Amino acid sequence: MRNPDFGPFPAEEYLARCQKARRLMEAQGVDGLLLTSKENVVYFTGLQTIGWDSKHRPLGLILPRAAEREPIFVLPETLVPVAHETSWLEWLKPWGGWRIPDAPRDPIQGIQQAIGELGLDRGTIGLELGYGQRLGMSQTDYVELLTGLPNARIMDASDILWQLRMIKSPLEIDALRKACAATSTGFEAGFDAMRFGMTEKELAGVMFAKMAEETNERPGFIMIRSGLRKYGMVNVEPFHKPMERGELVVVDAGAKFKDYWCDFMRMASMGEPTPEQQRFFEAELESQQAGVDVIKPGVTTGEVFEACYQVLVDRGLTEHVKFERVGHGLGLDMHEPPSMERNGTTVLCPGMVVTVEPMFSDQPNYRLGNFALEDVVLVTETGHEVLSLFPKHLHIVQA
Repeated sequence: MRNPDFGPFPAEEYLARCQKARRLMEAQGVDGLLLTSKENVVYFTGLQTIGWDSKHRPLGLILPRAAEREPIFVLPETLVPVAHETSWLEWLKPWGGWRIPDAPRDPIQGIQQAIGELGLDRGTIGLELGYGQRLGMSQTDYVELLTGLPNARIMDASDILWQLRMIKSPLEIDALRKACAATSTGFEAGFDAMRFGMTEKELAGVMFAKMAEETNERPGFIMIRSGLRKYGMVNVEPFHKPMERGELVVVDAGAKFKDYWCDFMRMASMGEPTPEQQRFFEAELESQQAGVDVIKPGVTTGEVFEACYQVLVDRGLTEHVKFERVGHGLGLDMHEPPSMERNGTTVLCPGMVVTVEPMFSDQPNYRLGNFALEDVVLVTETGHEVLSLFPKHLHIVQA
């Protein structure tokens, strides 16, 4: 086992993840995992490459259950040098045949060969087939993969993967804490710069620049909803739209650090809010804080939902509340299990990192605004820790 010079974490971190995966594979009768998506491959290898932005060069990590068998990393021959410098794995199997003449020319053939070399071609192989998972190959490649493994049993590995990834290690939590700190600094810069007539795109530019300055990495995302035309939109990009007096502004943003996402929301008012806007905002703030306050080990996701929902019912806003969940897990994906959903039964455990975001607009015409606050919350041994530290009051822009 070696520590790469430019990997996100030391080799021991990845080895511990593999050992946990093997215990879960043993319990579920899985002989090996074939992983192809960015998030799962990075989780087990640490590979750092912009090659993830290309859909033309599939790769695959094969992790056998047997501890005496090393994982095989099948990847384009062009990525072998970067894998050597950023991943702890020793067994790199290139495909391509341009630089390495005896390498398989086809990625699927390379993956099939590696599965055979590990003795898994007659075993049970878990793939990324279920909830929240995606294969990093085309449908045609997937059919070809299965055709070449006629004696293997293919099953969904999403339960194994989410059991692993829902509970964060101390190093993962440190990365999430850094991403949240950079996002808070981005909010500070953006809200300080906000002015009447400033466009959503300009605000996003200020925040993106500050987040990148804090992490020296590519930021994750920014969503902005301002004004009547956008109050009813969800997961919308910033527009070339000026933010005008009288409008409420919801900003949802997240930096990334070591591939781990931040994701939280804050609100601003362009000028003094109306009494009704202020009333709805105060209800949102109380609801969101109630959800945060209830988080601790042993609480279910449904209980977090009910804590948020009941505040809005008590405030007389039931007719305006149309949400089915109030948050989600956070990690290598921006949205991960657990889902903080109505009647949710997932029990919160130490090491989980979740968001709390009850979000609603006045019904039926969205005349007042969209009301949305969100925090990133770590479940600790005794309660919780809020990682999103930018203040939650309604920020009022005066000029």
